Amino acid sequence: MTASPKVKYKSIVRQLRRQQLENAALKAVLKHGFPGSTLRVVAREAKVPLSFAHYYFRDKEDLMRRVAERILARAIERLEQARASERDPLRAAHAVLQECLIGTTENRSALIAFVEHWAISVRKGTVDRFYTKVHFSFRQVIAKALQDAGVEEPDRLALALFGMIVGYATFYWSKPLDEVERTSILEAAYAMVERAGAQGKGYCPRSAEGETSGQTDRGQ
Repeated sequence: MTASPKVKYKSIVRQLRRQQLENAALKAVLKHGFPGSTLRVVAREAKVPLSFAHYYFRDKEDLMRRVAERILARAIERLEQARASERDPLRAAHAVLQECLIGTTENRSALIAFVEHWAISVRKGTVDRFYTKVHFSFRQVIAKALQDAGVEEPDRLALALFGMIVGYATFYWSKPLDEVERTSILEAAYAMVERAGAQGKGYCPRSAEGETSGQTDRGQ
């Protein structure tokens, strides 16, 4: 039995209203962080009555979870775009790592929002689900790029690389900006990929051909 036009219309309106509130919540979080983004603040950002926010979401935690998921989805989309931007597998792996590092260090508001949501998840006892989803999503894209580059154990190396990048990103904003330091982290990640890829192909990563390829990639 097909839905009536009136029912379809209401369904579309609900979807649009929910999307409007999620967009407003994302803007609020990037401006004020999770703690300052109450349902009242989100409703004001969306220019709708507070009752709308209460109608479409159980509570603030429910709405903030959706915001965190949208931030994650946008980050993963940028990684996929970086991977697709290069035809050469090694360059594609480099592009993914560069986007991962640059994205987590330059998009400060999104990074802080993630850290705040992580802290909330710890207090609520739901950190396992949140961390697993985030961790798997990033690692999966990195591992696919590494596999294309000829790395024998791409998921294992993806774990190490992602851990290194996250570790650096967590204290990046605690001190003055240091482009040289950040570049050295990226260079180290490139070298790990090149070495692992060379081992997977059965030749020495320090061969003249390998060094030339690595220097060309890093010079761009």
